[in-house]
Amino acid sequence: MKLTYVVVFERLPNNYGAYAPDVPGCVSVGDTWDEMQAMIREALTYHIEDLLEQGEPLPEPKRTIEEAIAYHSDALAEYDEHDLAEYGDDPPTLSTRFELVEVEVEVPAPRAARAG
Repeated sequence: MKLTYVVVFERLPNNYGAYAPDVPGCVSVGDTWDEMQAMIREALTYHIEDLLEQGEPLPEPKRTIEEAIAYHSDALAEYDEHDLAEYGDDPPTLSTRFELVEVEVEVPAPRAARAG
């Protein structure tokens, strides 16, 4: 099964971070851009496969890039100066990029088929 989610990639002061707004809890960090791209794909794949194995509903890939930009902007606006103090004069995000990321996940066999 192929799924496509919007992912927010951020260049932070010391590394890269990424998250998928439609997949709560699916985040990843990496030291380089290439590492980050591979790690968020892996995180999404494992997250979705785990949900499938547990019989949980899949998060719908519903946000457009424009909606993800608004979601991210709203999240940043919630930080106050105290939250950002640890960064000193550097902003928490040096640059942000929004992309559609496609992942392919294996759908587990139904439980009855696995037991037999």
